[in-house]
Amino acid sequence: MTRKNRFATIAQALGRFFRRSYLWLILLVACSHAATLNEYFIKGMIWSDTEGYYLYLPALFIHGGFEGFQAQTKKQFPVYPGTNKRFTKYHYGVALMQSPFFFAAHGLAKLKGQVADGYSAYYRGGIQLAALLYGFLGLLLLRRVLERHFQPVTVMITIIGLYFGTNLFHYMVQEPGMSHIYSFFLFALFLYYTPRFWEQPSARLFAGMGLLLGLIVLIRPTNIVLLLYLLLYGLRSWAGAQERWQFIRQHFRALLWAPAASFLVFLPQFAYWYHLSGHWLMYSYGNEGFIYWRNPQFYKVLFDIKNGWLLFSPMAGLALLGCALGSWKNRYDIAAITLILLISLYVFSSWWCWWFGGALGQRSLVEFYTLLAFPYAYLVQSIFRQPLLTPRFLFIVFWPVLIRYSYLMTIYYFGPHYDWYRLKLVLDLVWKLG
Repeated sequence: MTRKNRFATIAQALGRFFRRSYLWLILLVACSHAATLNEYFIKGMIWSDTEGYYLYLPALFIHGGFEGFQAQTKKQFPVYPGTNKRFTKYHYGVALMQSPFFFAAHGLAKLKGQVADGYSAYYRGGIQLAALLYGFLGLLLLRRVLERHFQPVTVMITIIGLYFGTNLFHYMVQEPGMSHIYSFFLFALFLYYTPRFWEQPSARLFAGMGLLLGLIVLIRPTNIVLLLYLLLYGLRSWAGAQERWQFIRQHFRALLWAPAASFLVFLPQFAYWYHLSGHWLMYSYGNEGFIYWRNPQFYKVLFDIKNGWLLFSPMAGLALLGCALGSWKNRYDIAAITLILLISLYVFSSWWCWWFGGALGQRSLVEFYTLLAFPYAYLVQSIFRQPLLTPRFLFIVFWPVLIRYSYLMTIYYFGPHYDWYRLKLVLDLVWKLG
């Protein structure tokens, strides 16, 4: 074998190894970064919103109930009026997904003779591990979904680009107690099983998808828009819509298992509300609501210094370009994905707190990167199939720049959104790119 052939063989072997192993490298980077978190993120791991999602676990399994339970963020989670029961407006879905790690941390704390109050270092470590595991599994599922349609190299570029080039990395590593990485995993699992829903129908599968969608909506009610992906999946024509209607009529009885299973997911939440207020149903967000229905804050959600999506995650702009290019032919259901994204942007832009509080970028869109991976991969595929060199050259030049930009945003982010109000901070970060 000549020296040239040996180098080519080695290069091909390294390429195959990297394409197979890049998810493990991503996990290694995530674990390394999690191990070096600054004091702000360590203290905030069970604080404010993150405590609101989590407090079901220490309240029920350590304290014995919500009566007299002392939360750390007392002002944000007061007792319910007229009672001594601790109230959280957030639903229990994240706590359910964190529960295996909570029980492991609780057992370890007792075994080591440490404070077993639900808030010590072992419990924070459990939350970190939960987010890392769910995030990694979400990326693994997303890779498998994308590889049904795209070449492995395209999939690799897509996953690395969306992970390191957006705020997904931040919510997997630096704020693991927020709901978004758990929703990201559930979205990926939903996408993975969607083809099977239509191709291998069964009552068992319908019930499983109902449970999954119920948990997705329980964690973040606005994510019910994901149901559109299931309903519109694979539709390309009016004839296809008629076939879909016939499918629903044929399997109607079995399909009823889906809403029944979704309802089961909500029963513990109903029980909590009844325990607090004597009512099975309640709007836990009080005076918070969608006050901008007639004047949605689209521009601010996308570009404002106060957590604008594309300002903090410009890599997502490539997915939007893929939406624009792929929607007219509806390749890979990109038209349906674009519709879901537009509806979601309208909903988020109408919320009273359109910047979604202390966040790095527009956190409400983190789980939607699973859907946006399709137009992103479609754009990458289209660029590298171009006979012209210019698009490929521009992509090769700017793709790592966008990753570095977002990564620096993540590394230098040190506090809630109020610290980003000054444009100088962002300009300083951009300057550091040089």
